[in-house]
Amino acid sequence: MSADSQHLAQGALGLAINKQGQFLITLRNEPRHPQTHRKWQVTGGGINFGESPEQALIREVQEELSVTPKILFPYPIAKTWVWQLSNGNFHVLLLCYLIDIGIQVPKVDGKENLAFRWIKPDELSNLEYLPLTDDFIFEAQKLIVQHDLLSAL
Repeated sequence: MSADSQHLAQGALGLAINKQGQFLITLRNEPRHPQTHRKWQVTGGGINFGESPEQALIREVQEELSVTPKILFPYPIAKTWVWQLSNGNFHVLLLCYLIDIGIQVPKVDGKENLAFRWIKPDELSNLEYLPLTDDFIFEAQKLIVQHDLLSAL
């Protein structure tokens, strides 16, 4: 595949929040792409052909964290980004849903993610994270306040 090839992709992400107002992020494992490897991110992945974004979100969170999410707010935060990777340029549309995992404890298997952690938004400045991670978290924080989502946990 040529490095100048262009691709469109869609992804569904799940940003878990807890009663303390913390957000769950994961440490990406992708050694073949140094610009994304070992960066903190919102959990999620590609939407398969025929899947709804919500179905993709649930599948991805189950695959990556071994937990079953509950969608807290029906409308996702939508963002786009263009990645220039060694295997081409990818224009991605990301739909980030606010989710609750209750008392389930996430598990990472080291394949797609190396670790997870719960953070407050002000802790992001101390971390290396993928583009848009901060945008999703700060917009989620506004939605949580606007719609009193912590009371639903």
